[in-house]
Amino acid sequence: MTKYAPLAVLFFISPSFSEAAHKDWSEKEQQLFKTHLILQAIDTTQTWRMIECQKYTACDLIEKNPLLGSHPSKGDLLALKIIGNYILYKLLDISPYRERSLKFLNGVGVVVVINNGLYYEKRF
Repeated sequence: MTKYAPLAVLFFISPSFSEAAHKDWSEKEQQLFKTHLILQAIDTTQTWRMIECQKYTACDLIEKNPLLGSHPSKGDLLALKIIGNYILYKLLDISPYRERSLKFLNGVGVVVVINNGLYYEKRF
């Protein structure tokens, strides 16, 4: 079950994002935001697995996110993702450049996920 905990957390908090003006966003913006949340869930899962690797084996993987430090806890990871995505949602909700911002965020998210995977696979 702990393997899917990050996905479960993001799944259960996602309805709280839609209570505001999310329904007023265009269909394209809503889809871009869902893509953003999926990329965040993948990144969270990858980091979660790295934390377990650090905890239970002698792996040499370290976290590169300066807000989390090199050896973050699962609680810090989830707190950062939940609070960060909530703030991001609120900022996007008032942005006149929402679609452009979401495209940029998704581009960065894809790079992060690919980069995480490359480093994770390099260990093996």
